[in-house]
Amino acid sequence: MVIGIISLLVGLAFPALGLVQRYSQIAGDLSNLRGLSMAHAAYMNVFKDHFVDAGLPHGGSGNIKNSFVNTLRPYYGGAMSLKSPLDNSPHWSQDVGESGTPVGSGASAAYRQTSYGLNNYLSRNYSPLVALGGAGSGVDSMNGIRDTSKIVCFLLMTEKGSFAAADHPHIEEWCSLAELEVPKFAASQVAINAADRQTPSRPSKSNWSFLDGHVATMEFDDVYQDCEHNQFDPSLP
Repeated sequence: MVIGIISLLVGLAFPALGLVQRYSQIAGDLSNLRGLSMAHAAYMNVFKDHFVDAGLPHGGSGNIKNSFVNTLRPYYGGAMSLKSPLDNSPHWSQDVGESGTPVGSGASAAYRQTSYGLNNYLSRNYSPLVALGGAGSGVDSMNGIRDTSKIVCFLLMTEKGSFAAADHPHIEEWCSLAELEVPKFAASQVAINAADRQTPSRPSKSNWSFLDGHVATMEFDDVYQDCEHNQFDPSLP
């Protein structure tokens, strides 16, 4: 009987310990995002409210020197990790104590350098607004933002696939899909379920940071509904 009671208590304790660990990882990731936001604020203070940019490629062209992984380094130093405690990607290199495999192969092979990505609508080079209107037509500074608390800045990149070694998604690509297809496709670029580890869907939860510096654990539906209703595109009313 005693053994049975102990077994029951142990069985009840393991799920609880798992939840405690998950909440601790979520809190640690929010702390990382907060630190990243503070480093970004310091960068903008120097560069007249202009945002950092992206540069890590995902199978195409890129300029690694432009990536916030490099440009923000003087502002966060060694005090903050760009690897999230929620990140289980198999693509980290030995530089961070891992022995993973690269994304891709041959000349395009690349290791994951950051768990985090920049909202590509804020990028000087990869914004869909720039793709449509040419250089200078995007929003790359605070000057073009109506409400900084409503625009996502940093997010968690997907752990596997071609975007696992990138530092930005292509959110405009989500627009061409049917509503039910969006979460699965978005999850191929962004870890929309990093906080709950559920199958990617509308209720999936992840951590997000915003241009005003606040961070939050939110459902995917809270940040993206469709092309005309989302918290990524600063040109929306």
